[in-house]
Amino acid sequence: MIAALRGMVMAMAIWGGVGPRAMAQDHGTQGTPLPQGETVTATLEAVPAHYVLAAPAGSYVEGIFAPEAAAQELVLRLRQGGQPVRQLVAAVSGQQRFRFLQPEAGDLQVSGAQGGAYSLTLTRIVPPAQQHPPAPEWLSPIMGQIASQGGALERLWPQIVARGTPLVEETGAGLVVTFLYRGAQRNVRLLGGPSNDHDWLERLGGTDLFYKSYRVARDTRLSYQLAVDVPDIPGPAQARRAALLAVAQADPLNPHRLAPAADAYMAYSVFDGPEAPAQAGFPAQALALEWQVFGSGHLGNRRAIALYTTPDFTPQDPRAVLAVVLDGTEAAKGMHLPDALRQLAAAHRLPPMAVVFVDPIDAARRAAEMPQDPAFAAMLADELVPRIAAQIGLRPDPARTVLVGESFGGLAALRVALERPDRFGAVIALSGSYWWAPEPRGRAASSWITQRLLQAPQMPRVFLGAGLFETARGGDALAGDIWESNRQVASVLAARGGEVLWSPWSGGHDRYVWRGKITEGLIALFGLTG
Repeated sequence: MIAALRGMVMAMAIWGGVGPRAMAQDHGTQGTPLPQGETVTATLEAVPAHYVLAAPAGSYVEGIFAPEAAAQELVLRLRQGGQPVRQLVAAVSGQQRFRFLQPEAGDLQVSGAQGGAYSLTLTRIVPPAQQHPPAPEWLSPIMGQIASQGGALERLWPQIVARGTPLVEETGAGLVVTFLYRGAQRNVRLLGGPSNDHDWLERLGGTDLFYKSYRVARDTRLSYQLAVDVPDIPGPAQARRAALLAVAQADPLNPHRLAPAADAYMAYSVFDGPEAPAQAGFPAQALALEWQVFGSGHLGNRRAIALYTTPDFTPQDPRAVLAVVLDGTEAAKGMHLPDALRQLAAAHRLPPMAVVFVDPIDAARRAAEMPQDPAFAAMLADELVPRIAAQIGLRPDPARTVLVGESFGGLAALRVALERPDRFGAVIALSGSYWWAPEPRGRAASSWITQRLLQAPQMPRVFLGAGLFETARGGDALAGDIWESNRQVASVLAARGGEVLWSPWSGGHDRYVWRGKITEGLIALFGLTG
């Protein structure tokens, strides 16, 4: 009987691909030697089995313990000086991994019912002398050179300054971009960049150089600022996070900026990958617009608006397009959209256009009005468009009237067009905040806007886009996953039979990208072909 059982265990070990080293027996505290990489297959006798490890104290040990049947209830313990100090594997069946640090005079004990078969393997032993982290893998070859060669920073820094930052390198694994700053006392944080968060730059050893490297697509486009020595203030996380705005400024070593500004704290630096697509109508200059006060009876407030018409605009032209641009102050002054439209109309790429730039008043009212307030839709459809139409003598046509917005404005543009198809037949919605829903929010990121899409009687023509960097932070799908929620909206629009033009980009939540996407969307929806 015993011979048959031992033969069965031998067969199981051979079937597992490893020959048996020894049958377990009680060797007292001496135990059976158990080298790394060899598998013991054994059957318990009347007393526990002991195994001695050829490993110095403090060694990191990994292994696999595998009872052969559920009913065996075998236990693996770590002992020191003959006394159990730790249970590594409980009374379970199946292959179990274990890890521990080897104590002085430590051994392993297997106990349980007599006749229980098992296998035991030490897969890895790392002595204390070998316990050190691997050499860092540098995305940037130049940063690796600076880190590993004494004096390389001072030798290479003049070349980096002459080339300008960010540091751009072609590697075998793709394009690597490294943001740099020298001279900060405590920290540097990147506002913008190839991330969905405001990343911290790392200090290089004991130097005054801070850096952060990314592997990016060759068509990446972005704007960014560097926040130097961000104050760590008391208060909630959101307030402490916002403190970076007190010190955010343009990159002093990057000569390329989004637009001229009074000082570095008002400016944004820009980066264009070698294959970043051209932006129709840009570069563009600032045009002086006449801003007027517009009062809304529906909302009970007043805001600034500005009207721009391209030089070729006449209200009788059947090709004429009326565009209502939300967050219009930023679009007109920060993006220089009027001059871009002037250039495109002059080049006969766009038809004659009348464009209304609508100021959001302030952040609080923007957040309250844009996502779901029906009075905001009524203001646009029943007050603003009729006033502008009367002012310029235009008979508005929904098919040639487009709402334009980004972020909350992108959500508002689509939502208002769904509610008022009699007024707005086209939408340009970029980085739309379709994750938004009234509190309490449901688990589906786009459930609120999806319901409106499913209930709407007709679909507008929609130019839709979002950036690959616009993902949720910390794995929370409700924390603003703009990329995924925009993809979902595009799918629902298409399923409803709507005309949807999906235009993603390698970038983030960024007006430097939006400006070109607005003109791209206008050309896609209304562009002249000849």
